[in-house]
Amino acid sequence: MKTAGLFLALFAIPVSLCAQPAAPLFSVTVDGKAMELHEFLQGAFAQFELSKPVEVEIRAGFDVRWVEIRPKSAGIVPVMGRDHASVKFRIQRPAPLTVEFNSDIKKVVHLFAYAPEKDAPVEGAPHVRYFGPGRHEPGLMELKDGETLYLAAGAWVKGNVRSVGTKNVVIRGRGVLDGTDVPQRGARNMIYLEKTTGARIEGITIFNSLAWTVYVRSSQGTRIDGVRILNPSVNYGNDGFDIVSSSDVVIENTFVRTNDDCVVVKNLDDVETHNIVVRKAVFWNMPTGGNGIEIGFELRNQRVYDIRFEDIDIIHVERGSAISIHQGDASVVENIVFDNIRVEDVRRKLIDFAVIFAQYGLDRPASAQERQRRMERGGSWDGLLSYTPEEKPERAKFRGHIRNVLVRNLHVVEGMLPYSVLAGFDEQHLVDGVVIEGLKYQGRRIRSAAEGKFSMDHARHVQFR
Repeated sequence: MKTAGLFLALFAIPVSLCAQPAAPLFSVTVDGKAMELHEFLQGAFAQFELSKPVEVEIRAGFDVRWVEIRPKSAGIVPVMGRDHASVKFRIQRPAPLTVEFNSDIKKVVHLFAYAPEKDAPVEGAPHVRYFGPGRHEPGLMELKDGETLYLAAGAWVKGNVRSVGTKNVVIRGRGVLDGTDVPQRGARNMIYLEKTTGARIEGITIFNSLAWTVYVRSSQGTRIDGVRILNPSVNYGNDGFDIVSSSDVVIENTFVRTNDDCVVVKNLDDVETHNIVVRKAVFWNMPTGGNGIEIGFELRNQRVYDIRFEDIDIIHVERGSAISIHQGDASVVENIVFDNIRVEDVRRKLIDFAVIFAQYGLDRPASAQERQRRMERGGSWDGLLSYTPEEKPERAKFRGHIRNVLVRNLHVVEGMLPYSVLAGFDEQHLVDGVVIEGLKYQGRRIRSAAEGKFSMDHARHVQFR
C-alpha cells in the first residue's frame, strides 16, 4: 500500500502546472518597443503607425534558418541573428508585409504598417459612431446617409456593417473589425453595401470573415483605400472584395489573405458593370478555392467592361489562378487590362480566361443533386459541369464572350512557371483578342504559347509581344 501511495503521489501534479498556456510563438519590437501580436491559426499579425523609417526585430520560439519577406518588390533584406531565433530589418514606408520562416507558410507574421491618419473624427462628433481602443461587441451596425463608423487605433470590434440605399457613408480608422463568433442576424458579410452612392472604406483591418468579406452590390462611386483583410478560416466562400453589379469603383493600397477570390467582379443583378480599378495591392489566395484576381463566374447577360488591375503583388496562390476571367453566362466581357503584376508563388494556373458551363450560371440544373452528378472532378476548373455532345447546342445558347484583354508586364519573379489556359466554348463563343505583352519568368521573356505553357482552344487573335 505504501508503494501504491508513493506512485499516486508522484503523478498527482498540480492542475496549475498542467494547464500552463503555451508561450507565444513570436514577439515583435519596432524601434525597441514591443508590439501587440494577434495570433491566429497560421501565425500572428501586428499593426502600427509608421511616420519614419523603423527597425523591426522578430523573435521566434523555434530554430530559424531561412527568412523571406514578401512582397519581394518591397526590397526588404532580413538579417538573421546568430542565435537562429531572431531576424531584423528596416521598414522605410507603410506597406503590408509578410514574414515567412523556414519556408513554412503556416507560421508567418503579418506586419501592417500604416501611415498617420489625417482628420480623424473625435468621439461625440455628429453622425459618427465611434469605437475607441479596447474590445467592443456591437453586433450588426446599420449606417444611414452621411454616417461615419470610426474604429480608432487599438479598437477591436466584433460585429459587421450594413448600409442599403444610402449616400456618402464612411467606414474608417485603424482598428480591427472581427467576424469571429459574430451572430449573423441577416448579415453574413463583414461589410455589405447595396445601392449606395459615394461610400468610402478606409484604413481598417478586417479579420476572420466567414462569408464574402466586403460585398459591394449595385452601388456607384465606391472608394476603398488601405484596407487589410486577413481570413485565417479554412472555410470556402470568404472572398476578399466582391464588386457585384457596381460601377465607378476604386480599390487601392490593400492586402488580402483569404480562402477564396482575393478580389472578384460579378454581375448578379444583370446590369452593365464597368469602370472598376484595382491597384497597389498584395494578394494571398489560400488552398480551399478561388483565385488571386477574378472576373466571374456569375456575369449574366449585360456587358462587363473597362476594368483595370494594376501594380499588384500576388505572393501566394495555393489553389486557383493568378489572374482569371471565368465567363459562365451569356454577357460580353471586354476591355480588360492586367498591368504590372508580380507573381511570387502560384501552384496551379497563371492566366485562366475561359467561357464555360458551370454550377454558377443561369442555365445550371435547378436540382442540387443533378449539379453534383454533373460536376467534373479533378479538371482544370472548379465548378465545371459536364454535358453530352448532344446537349452542347443548348448549352451554347447561354454562353458569352471574352474579348479585348491586355496582359502587360506580368512577371513570375520566383517559384515554378504555372500553365495557362485560354479557352472559349465553341467557334461562336470565343476568347478573342488577347495581347500578352512583356510576360516574363524569372527575368526571361516569354514570347510564345509553347514557351509559356499555354493551353488554347477556341481562342483567336492571341498575340505575344
